[in-house]
Amino acid sequence: MNRRNIFLAGLATAAAGAAGYPLWQWQRMRRTAIRHNALLIGGASAMYELNVALGKEFEKRHGVPVIVESGGSLQGLLAAKRHAIDIAAMVRDLHGAEAEPEAHNHLIGRDAIAIVVHPESPVRQLQHDLVRDVLTGRIDNWKALGGPNTPIKVVTRPRETGTSRFVSEFVLEGADMSLQAQVRKTRDEVLAFVRQNPDAIGFAATDEGKLPEGLRPLEIDNVPIARETILSGRYPYVRSLYLMTYGTAGPQALDFIALAESPLGQRIVDSAGFLPVR
Repeated sequence: MNRRNIFLAGLATAAAGAAGYPLWQWQRMRRTAIRHNALLIGGASAMYELNVALGKEFEKRHGVPVIVESGGSLQGLLAAKRHAIDIAAMVRDLHGAEAEPEAHNHLIGRDAIAIVVHPESPVRQLQHDLVRDVLTGRIDNWKALGGPNTPIKVVTRPRETGTSRFVSEFVLEGADMSLQAQVRKTRDEVLAFVRQNPDAIGFAATDEGKLPEGLRPLEIDNVPIARETILSGRYPYVRSLYLMTYGTAGPQALDFIALAESPLGQRIVDSAGFLPVR
């Protein structure tokens, strides 16, 4: 069974303590939120700063405190299903058994994962299956891709980060990252490694569909990464940002989602470095 199937099986058995906040900690935070008449939002780390910014505006307008925690999309989903939190922050679609009628996803933004190489690299595009083979180490020399006869240096984020989890599931399709991959803690460190190494390849989330200068984002399946291709979904490695409720949402949760979907909320999404969808 590959990691994707293990992941889906874990959903069926509700393995909430596998990573991020265990269920008891979500429940403790829920009790705190109830005492303070607060709205509790948890889930994807990639959306933490965005939800904090939305929360400040929500408190200003409604007088309701907002408690924001991170812990991962899966943990947020499971906590929402148990009503330990009001809203789950998700950076992916619901899959298989997750897509229950009681689960309500509200799309508030998008971003994408760029596959980046050194600007002097002659490689300008890769098909999806070749990206997978490079990142897993099955292809380990640029010559096989039309480049120089030099080893490929893969650089990655730690596996527990949201970006790496997305790459593991949707780019590698559950396969393991190359054992020779260099690990860097932050997005900026990954980008710096690629800038400094002509034989490097890495990945990073975009900022409004763009990357800093000094890097070359590869076309994937002949589709460039750009604002238009991200919003249209043509670019293969798009992440959708959702606020998810489970069952009958309370009025405060609905008001928060309405704020995120409003013109003001979409400006906050844009300011946080994501692409507004409205």
